Amino acid sequence: MLISGGSARAAQKQPVELTPAQADSCAAAFATTMAMYLKPELERRFQSNGDSISEFVRGVGHALDIKNVDAPYYQGVRNGFAIIDRLGQMQAMGFPISDKAFLSQLDAALKGQAMGMDADKADAYLRHAMELMMPVEEPKVLSPESQQAYLDENRGRQGVIETPTGLLFEVITEGEGATPKPEDTVSVTYAGRLSDGEVFDSSEKPVRFPVNRLVPGFTEGLQMMKPGGTYRIIIPPVLGYGDSGAGGVIPPGAVLDFTVTLHDIIPADKPAEPAKAAEPAKAAE
Repeated sequence: MLISGGSARAAQKQPVELTPAQADSCAAAFATTMAMYLKPELERRFQSNGDSISEFVRGVGHALDIKNVDAPYYQGVRNGFAIIDRLGQMQAMGFPISDKAFLSQLDAALKGQAMGMDADKADAYLRHAMELMMPVEEPKVLSPESQQAYLDENRGRQGVIETPTGLLFEVITEGEGATPKPEDTVSVTYAGRLSDGEVFDSSEKPVRFPVNRLVPGFTEGLQMMKPGGTYRIIIPPVLGYGDSGAGGVIPPGAVLDFTVTLHDIIPADKPAEPAKAAEPAKAAE
């Protein structure tokens, strides 16, 4: 065992110092490998010619010239590229921060000079500035009185019928055939408005909805329609989204005014293609 082990150690190869030619070949091999990753980006962003490549290599050379990781300037360059992206994002968001002003303030902040704020106050100030530049729109408020007045006004129009639940239904163009059942799926186009006329959702192309998976007023109104017909259903809040509203689009307590064209009925026993559109009248959970 000892003799065998000694022989193995004796047979081990010793490190060899590479010749200058071999060192050049190593540099060429590593450069070739790096070029494989770098060239596609260069060709995508710049003209693929000798001048642009030489400028790029000159930039790499500058980085190598200052590569002393203990030098503050080098660290500044390294961190600067990350700061460029962050500062660019702030500027794109609308913050009026110039490169020159940022550098001046960064120098003061790093030297511990009085900035008038600590990190928490600085963060709060930026959020306040964002709110000033991009104020959040106040949610629309519809008074119960205005919604009741809208229902009363439409209830009195000729051709409008009121169902026992309080739904208002109007035939614009009557269709033909059977009406949908709760378990059926329908193909419709529609436009939904608030009482002030604002359109909160619409579809230009037919979309499919399960009849019994919508807000109660829409489900009820669909079952009064016939294929090929266009109808108007005015849904009181209790049959719509109630006091909760929906998704910041439909205010609490809003009357929903839909104009709907029923294109087709897909019976429950016939497989229906899944709908790809949003469901504006889907029952609130």
